[in-house]
Amino acid sequence: MKLIAGKLGIEANITSYWARHTFSTVLKRSGVNVSYISESLGHSNVSTTENYLDSFEDDARIAITRKLLKV
Repeated sequence: MKLIAGKLGIEANITSYWARHTFSTVLKRSGVNVSYISESLGHSNVSTTENYLDSFEDDARIAITRKLLKV
């Protein structure tokens, strides 16, 4: 992952976790059914995927709130 990122000029620390997070977040925000996302991630239970995706939304809300409070 890091080699590919480097060749593309991406300086961020790209990991398989980061790629998995991005993949699932993009699918969710594109309106893809959670069952499909769950299957794609290899989760045996859709509730695992729902918790996984919800945690990312919480992280996004926290980041936005921090930015707003700095203003």
